[in-house]
Amino acid sequence: MTTEYDKPEPFAQSNEVDEDTTGRLKHESAERIFRLLQFLSANTCTRQDVFTHLASYYKMEEEEASDTLAQKRANRMFERDIRFLEEQGFEVQRERGGKGRPTRYSIVRGSGPRPTFLFTENEVDSLALLYNMFADPNRYAQFDPTQPLPQQPPRNPFADEMLKLLEKLTATLPRQQREQFERRVRKPYVYFNLSTVSDYLPYREVIETVVRAIAQRQQIAFQYKPTHRRQDTTDHEHIDPYYITYMDGHFYLIAFSHKMNDFLEYRIDRIIGETLKIQPDMIDTQRRRHPVEFRFWIDGQIAKRGLSQRWITQVEEREESYTDERGYQHRRVLVRATAYSEWRILQQILKYGDRAELVEPERLRERMKQVVQRMQKFYED
Repeated sequence: MTTEYDKPEPFAQSNEVDEDTTGRLKHESAERIFRLLQFLSANTCTRQDVFTHLASYYKMEEEEASDTLAQKRANRMFERDIRFLEEQGFEVQRERGGKGRPTRYSIVRGSGPRPTFLFTENEVDSLALLYNMFADPNRYAQFDPTQPLPQQPPRNPFADEMLKLLEKLTATLPRQQREQFERRVRKPYVYFNLSTVSDYLPYREVIETVVRAIAQRQQIAFQYKPTHRRQDTTDHEHIDPYYITYMDGHFYLIAFSHKMNDFLEYRIDRIIGETLKIQPDMIDTQRRRHPVEFRFWIDGQIAKRGLSQRWITQVEEREESYTDERGYQHRRVLVRATAYSEWRILQQILKYGDRAELVEPERLRERMKQVVQRMQKFYED
């Protein structure tokens, strides 16, 4: 049911004209619309709320508020003001009350006149590259068996939001730059897609819950799927979450386990979403500031090609030459790095095989010795 206040009125044709002879808004009308924009941007309210809050602007002083003509005049002014705001690009949300209750109005956040962005040609190309990092590379391509394109990647949990944001931004570009952007998107020169190994879109809610816990500095608890499917899920309680990172096509939660007394990496797609709970206990914010510092020697050729990007920080301290057991000369680099997970340090150093040596801290070097000794037993006769 629409109330009397919700019925639109035709524009006034006599003494309520809001424009001067040049077609410009009068100062009084401009100030009223500006105040209305402020009020609707901060509140969801009925038009009667508007008339009460902006009584002087809508000529609804106490002595006239009950007058039918004053109400109709205010309604006409309100309808014109709402139309004007919508013509300028503001999205006015109307929530129907129903059962005799009045409609409530508000301004949708982020709506309004869009500024025109002027970019250089290289910057437009960069926008297209950023867009294609999240878009399906086969979206615009025609199938050609002689020139196959990359297959559609698993869904990145942030792809939809990134694409919508970039589309909103590029919609403001001048026509020539918009056409340049669309050409690069439809036929990119570089296929650089930020894809994931598995489909992480179903785990977006898990990511949001973990991020909320991090922001609130609260512990979490959850059940975790092991690497081998035949094993039962394990309970992880009193977990201090610190951040989520993207490594090797997967999203990992870096967190401290009070039970294990160590930093661990939890792969997001192995966290069982329905068991994930934010706990009332607060995390230890001081521990986060003290990652593990370690040093290791690595073959000079590997260092030249580029070290692992898994570490928080890494610095090449010095380089030296050495002779191996067969008398050949080699060069190696001493690297000082920091990381949160000791387990990850061991795993990454092991990937280099005999071309890397963990030096310190001593306790971590001892753990590496134990791992290597267990590996050696696999190959003993």
